[in-house]
Amino acid sequence: MNSLDEFNQTCITECYELLADMEARLLAVDCDAPADMEQLNAIFRCAHSIKGGAGSFGLDEITSFTHVLEELLDAMRLGKVALTYDGVDTLLK
Repeated sequence: MNSLDEFNQTCITECYELLADMEARLLAVDCDAPADMEQLNAIFRCAHSIKGGAGSFGLDEITSFTHVLEELLDAMRLGKVALTYDGVDTLLK
């Protein structure tokens, strides 16, 4: 395996770790309480990091998808979109 393949594999491994972190944080969301901005920011950072890694390797579909995800999460952080259990379920899917 050459160094580019190793870097690619490291990126993929990190993306799986970020997805696991995002999932755990989404499962911990309590939509009946005021939005936990620290959690929302952490979820946003996971999506942002995945987008950056995908962009580095020209994975355009993942980059485009996570860009839309970032926009949704940003709207939630700004209070423009309510964080609901249905929304969390959609994000988990």
